[in-house]
Amino acid sequence: MRVTRNYLSSLLGGNNNLNTTNSLLQKALSRSSKGRKANRASQLLNSTDNRSRLLTQNLATAAGSQKLYYNMKYHAGQTQEYADKLTDTGEDSVFAKAKESGDTSEIISDVRGFVSQYNAMLDNLRDSGTRTDQNYLTQLNNASRMSSSDLKACGVTRNADGTLTVDDKKLAAADMDTLERVWQGRSGFASRVSVWVDSVQSSAERNMDAQASSAYSNLFKNYGKSGNYFNYFQ
Repeated sequence: MRVTRNYLSSLLGGNNNLNTTNSLLQKALSRSSKGRKANRASQLLNSTDNRSRLLTQNLATAAGSQKLYYNMKYHAGQTQEYADKLTDTGEDSVFAKAKESGDTSEIISDVRGFVSQYNAMLDNLRDSGTRTDQNYLTQLNNASRMSSSDLKACGVTRNADGTLTVDDKKLAAADMDTLERVWQGRSGFASRVSVWVDSVQSSAERNMDAQASSAYSNLFKNYGKSGNYFNYFQ
């Protein structure tokens, strides 16, 4: 009976040990499962942070491009408006009024405005760096190079980078014939520039639309797919 009792005690003790072992294993597995889940959550959070940073960078880049093309469109539009005023040959044109009154101040003001907006547009084209915009920049530089002597005759100097500088005294002293030859009519500098300025404005508007479309299409790209943080706790 002692042997049997000891044997039973041994079995009972073994069961208790087994239960203890199972309990320890379950706790270990539970801790391991929690650890894996924590690691998974940490990985997903890191992935989300990386996506957020990338998204922020992309949106910042898109916003910068939008601003550049907005400015390009604006300055091209303003250049075109001044060109239209200077090339107008109608009875109410600035040249017709100046011939009647003998006052060239409005022509001078429009030339200054044209030069200011023209230079800003060239800066935008240079900053863009796209092949299309570089082509526009080249064509505009060619137009100013061809007209450099005429421009200088009325106080406007062409710089090495294609921008223009106004000498106010020389511009104010320019006679009507010189101003009319350089700025009015189809053969004038403003008319030559208008051909390309209109294209610059249209191109800038297309690029603005393209940038906006790209930014919105990438806004939620790869979010909400199986395995990402939206589905982790489902």
